[in-house]
Amino acid sequence: MARTKTISDEDLLAVARQVFVEKGFAVPAKLIARRAGLSEGVLFQRFATKRELFFAAMLLPAVDLTRLLGARKRGGVAHLQAIAQATTDYFRSAIPVLMPLMTSPGFRLEEFAARHPDSPLDILRRDLVAFFVEERRGGHIGPVDPGAAALTIVGMAQSIAFFEHMGAHGGRFPPELLRRAVSCLWNGLAPSRTK
Repeated sequence: MARTKTISDEDLLAVARQVFVEKGFAVPAKLIARRAGLSEGVLFQRFATKRELFFAAMLLPAVDLTRLLGARKRGGVAHLQAIAQATTDYFRSAIPVLMPLMTSPGFRLEEFAARHPDSPLDILRRDLVAFFVEERRGGHIGPVDPGAAALTIVGMAQSIAFFEHMGAHGGRFPPELLRRAVSCLWNGLAPSRTK
């Protein structure tokens, strides 16, 4: 008769993710097993190698911008600021997972993307591009490239979260700085055409 699992795979992966985030890839598998309440042998029955466990565990947090992207309560720059804030908040939770993932031995983005074709980063990118396509179609933004607009928002949000993670501004940028950055994006950097 098979023994009942003492911890679900989902819970085991959550424990492993927490330990990998705290200690990095070099953490002994024995510590992960201990925190999960398993023996190291049982851990390796479920995941053949620590590398397999690592890449299974290091999925990014889920992202749900659909509600915000679809909400037209605010228009123009205020809507874009709310989207940038939500994207920044997402990266605040994702950066602690991204850092050990990117620095792990043998990490290759293409390989990781192939293993996780619907990763939260891909969903975020697709949703933002689709949003900017619709905004351009509806005349709510100018004739900009939707992919470039999405990349600009993602890049800005990711940079803010990354610098906060490193301790800039005491670990939290003032909200006004993000609003001013989005206003800069909205208004553009080109000089005024009126003289």
